[in-house]
Amino acid sequence: MYLDFMKLLVLFYLINFSGFSDEHKLILTLISKTSTNNKEFRAVDNFSNLYFIKNNELIKISEKDTFYYRNNFYSNITSLDAKNPLRIQLFYEDFNSLLVLDNKLSEISKVDFNFLEPTKTVSKVSASSDNNIWIFNELNSKLELFNYINQKSKVINYEISGEIISLVSNYKYCWVLTDTYIYKFNYFGSLIDKTKANNIEEIINFNDVLIFKRDNELFYYDEKTLTENKFDLEDLLIKDFFVINQSLYIYDSEHYIKYQIQKK
Repeated sequence: MYLDFMKLLVLFYLINFSGFSDEHKLILTLISKTSTNNKEFRAVDNFSNLYFIKNNELIKISEKDTFYYRNNFYSNITSLDAKNPLRIQLFYEDFNSLLVLDNKLSEISKVDFNFLEPTKTVSKVSASSDNNIWIFNELNSKLELFNYINQKSKVINYEISGEIISLVSNYKYCWVLTDTYIYKFNYFGSLIDKTKANNIEEIINFNDVLIFKRDNELFYYDEKTLTENKFDLEDLLIKDFFVINQSLYIYDSEHYIKYQIQKK
């Protein structure tokens, strides 16, 4: 009788745990696959505007218009952040400089970190709220919340060790991926989580989920349930990937492939 009770208990646990897992499972539905026409796909914004780079020229393609931006002084755009389509941020690591563009790709602000006091050597940037950006300063190995209008920083008093691979943020949190850990900070600079990286190559955030790349495969880590799952994808090269609204975009060097993200 005791054994029968234990079997029922285990069965009850498995059924409920399975249902709980399925409730948080994400699935991808293929929407489209489009050629980039020899342009490098670099970003997509909340209005589904697409951003490409070709021959050091930034190209923004919207439903009705196409805009172009070229800077004859800077070259090799390291990163492009279009979370705020009215404040598009271009970072040039080789020149230690940041440019901010409006929605028609006209310059509205420029920061040369070489001429700030104290000088900063910036390797990663990611947009935050208002006129603030998260930056990683290699000179002190610290994260800073930097206002590009008054050009003042709030230094996060937490030294991050290891190789900095990626820096991503939304308006509430900032994640720093190193070769050993993923650090999560809130907007006020407090460390609220530190997780083993386990050979993760790139991360992006989607609601309460971190989507990451490992060995040319995509996974998602649910921060509420502390579970890691692999997306079921066809065999393709993942050169870069982006998430906006409920869509995942994968760039394979020749196409951008759009998927809808849904809960099972």
